Amino acid sequence: MILSRPFENRYILDKIPDFYERLKSSYEDRFYRQEVLGEYLSTDTNRVYEPFSVDTHVGEVTIDKRLPLLWALDFNVDPMSSVVAQRQGDHFVVLDEIVLNRASTFQACEEFWNRFHHHPGGVVVYGDASGQNLKTTGTTDYQIIRQFFASTPYRHADYRVPKSNPAVRERVQLVNAKLRNAAGEVQMRISPKCKELIKDLEQVTYKPESTVMNKDRDPKRTHLSDALGYLIWQECRTQVRFGEQTKRLL
Repeated sequence: MILSRPFENRYILDKIPDFYERLKSSYEDRFYRQEVLGEYLSTDTNRVYEPFSVDTHVGEVTIDKRLPLLWALDFNVDPMSSVVAQRQGDHFVVLDEIVLNRASTFQACEEFWNRFHHHPGGVVVYGDASGQNLKTTGTTDYQIIRQFFASTPYRHADYRVPKSNPAVRERVQLVNAKLRNAAGEVQMRISPKCKELIKDLEQVTYKPESTVMNKDRDPKRTHLSDALGYLIWQECRTQVRFGEQTKRLL
């Protein structure tokens, strides 16, 4: 085996001299060391959101009425989970969480409206792609949201929902990069009100010796961090890939 340092790749550096420095702002530290520097790291890191720290990321936040609310949902009956955030420049501010036991999508809409009615910046809706599946009632979760908002000032809400959910590894990496990237930058702030989200970020783990999330240990975990992940992925995902491709180029 011959190992080459990434900075020896003149093909890339001749075209983009700061290519590897740019990646530091996109990747969390561990992912950067593994995928960019090529270091061999143990896959058994246990905590999924390893960069998260209450002291660093949790504190008072301020809502900007000029910016839209970003409402991201993970559709479950028990609990029905969602987070409300804003993107303030390159930073994401998580303002609140909505966790309802044995609740419907309509009830989640009612609770969102009770807390954030008449926000002048409007609303952007994100979430689980499964919310586009038809229910026994002949509607989808996103249709229910549209119908609820139809008679409110949010009737022109923007919906940024993918056709299929992103790979777990990809969205986790993007969340971790916002928590703390390889350049040491922290670009996420979370309100102390988001108690269940904070528990997720502290307690969600991988199954032993794998990169599979352990969803069996506590049924309440993963839902809010998943919702946040859908939002971050939709806002920050890479549109054009540079690197290994899945098909022949020539």
